[in-house]
Amino acid sequence: MAILNKKEEKIEAVLSKLPNNYTQEEFVKMFIQTFSHEWGKIKRAYIKQSQDKEPGTVITMPKPEEYLIQILELYLKNQN
Repeated sequence: MAILNKKEEKIEAVLSKLPNNYTQEEFVKMFIQTFSHEWGKIKRAYIKQSQDKEPGTVITMPKPEEYLIQILELYLKNQN
């Protein structure tokens, strides 16, 4: 299940609002401001996975901020 639909479009929209020398933290902050509803979906998915796990199992989804950074890095890698 994809947590974030149309990732590339959303990343491009956020990047268009940032200066060329943005930081990952600035990207996350701008994503939250621009797509607050999507941010809520990401957080809910992480919380649900955390609550549904059995004791001793590992949560496979990264923390919400790390998830955004991972999709940004993958997007940038694919652009080069």
